[in-house]
Amino acid sequence: MKKSLKPILEGLAVGCVFISITMLFSIPMYMSLIIGALAALGGYRNAIKMDKEKAEKNKIPDEHNE
Repeated sequence: MKKSLKPILEGLAVGCVFISITMLFSIPMYMSLIIGALAALGGYRNAIKMDKEKAEKNKIPDEHNE
């Protein structure tokens, strides 16, 4: 999978899950879509942050293994 496509897919997955959950409650559809869009944005940003932290962690050698 391309590195730039992974955060987008994770964000969309989070957004779809939140839309599904909010549809269980009796709230208007537009509010579910807004909540889903905000969740998708948060999931996208979180995926980028986690990938960056993972890359930094792998870049720094572990001093305890020396």
